[in-house]
Amino acid sequence: MTANPSSETLEPVSDAADHVAEARQRARQVLAGESHIGAVDDWRRALVSARDALILIWLAWVALHGFGDPPFTGWMLVALAVALALLLGISTARSTRTQVEYYAAELDRERNEIRTNFEHEREEVRELYAAKGFRDPLLTQIVETLSADDDRLLKVMMEEELGLSLYHVNHPLIVGLWNFAGALAAGLALALPTAWMGPGSAHWWMPLGGCLLLAAASWVSARSTARSMIEFFAVGVVMALVTGGVTYALSQWFAQFIARTNGE
Repeated sequence: MTANPSSETLEPVSDAADHVAEARQRARQVLAGESHIGAVDDWRRALVSARDALILIWLAWVALHGFGDPPFTGWMLVALAVALALLLGISTARSTRTQVEYYAAELDRERNEIRTNFEHEREEVRELYAAKGFRDPLLTQIVETLSADDDRLLKVMMEEELGLSLYHVNHPLIVGLWNFAGALAAGLALALPTAWMGPGSAHWWMPLGGCLLLAAASWVSARSTARSMIEFFAVGVVMALVTGGVTYALSQWFAQFIARTNGE
């Protein structure tokens, strides 16, 4: 059911373009601060968390290796794997909750505007489709068709005005648990063998096991997205090598600095 507002509640037609620009800017500002989970299926995001956990455990070992492979390395990595999984699970759950709350607020705001300022919303639709190159009489037909149903108009305004697609988003707790599980499985798979076999085993297990686990995660990602496994694997390896090299160089430098300072 629609309601045509009185002339006192109507904004000037010339404000339609500005209103659209402001709405899009508001959407960009809100989504820029959080991970946009909906851009990828929620369970696929867990694969990203698994990859990140592998790289972070690798970086922690590289740092400890630069400091001389302390005897507690293996169990420290296990503790870190659990902590990282919790961090990634909580982070993704929080970002999903922020996204869901934002969508709900924008739906309510847009629905209220349709009910109280219907003619202005029609003018926004006209502005949006005129910008796409449509001209009368087709433009008027499009506006009339989209404005004939409130739900259809609401969907159009959310997608065209704010650039937000309406789709199912899993509960934030479920998203958080998926990412926690993915990160925990990957992190422990890399860290536990080092704890069981001793610090010396890390010299061969961390690069070998890291590559094998990264390849497995890349294969699953490639299967789920119909993209190349080599692409996923290469990106992960490059990230690990670059960040690992910087981490090792810094830890070596700090270790030498501490040794010189203690020697003096």
